[in-house]
Amino acid sequence: MRTFVAAWPDEPTHRRLAALELGHPKNLRQVGPTRWHVTLRFLGEVTEEEVSRLGPALENAVAALPGPRQCRLGPATAWFSRMRVLHLPAHGLDELAAAVTGATVPVVPERDGGGPPFNGHLTLARVKGRLGPRAQADLAGIPFDSTFAVAHVDLVASEPSEQGHIYTTLTRAPLGLRPDRRSGRW
Repeated sequence: MRTFVAAWPDEPTHRRLAALELGHPKNLRQVGPTRWHVTLRFLGEVTEEEVSRLGPALENAVAALPGPRQCRLGPATAWFSRMRVLHLPAHGLDELAAAVTGATVPVVPERDGGGPPFNGHLTLARVKGRLGPRAQADLAGIPFDSTFAVAHVDLVASEPSEQGHIYTTLTRAPLGLRPDRRSGRW
C-alpha cells in the first residue's frame, strides 16, 4: 500500500483554507479538504509487515519530542515542481520531519542517493495539462497566513479512487507522550 506520514491542519485553519479563492481555471485540479495535510515523509509502497513496524517506530520517535509544535502556513500561495503544484509553504516542522525520517528510514530506507530534503508545504492544487502564464501568475502570491498546533502525526495509507485519493490513518502518534515510569503505561 502507498503511505506517507502527515500533519493535519486544525479546524480554524481548515475553514480559512476553504475560504481561499482560487477560481476554476481550466486544467487546475484542486485538492479537496479531506486531503489537506503537510507531508513529513513520503514512504511510497510498503508491505503489511513494514506497516506493523512503522507504527511503533513512529510512536517512539515523536513521543520523545515535546509537543505540540506550531506550523505556520503562508505567507502566500506559491508554485513548485515546474509550475505544476500550487501550495502554501509550511514552516516550523523541520525538527519533527527529521524525527519522522530518523524513525522510518530503518524500516523504509531512502532511495539511492537519499531522499529529497524536507520542503514543508500544503498542496492546494495540481496542474493537469497546461495552465496559461496569466492563470499561473494570478494564483501565485495570494496572501494566506495561519498557524496551527501539531499534537500528533499520522501514518496514512493512500488509495486511488475515481473521486481522488482516499486517505486512511493507520497509526496516530502523539508528540510528547511519555510512559509513566511507575506504571509503565503511556
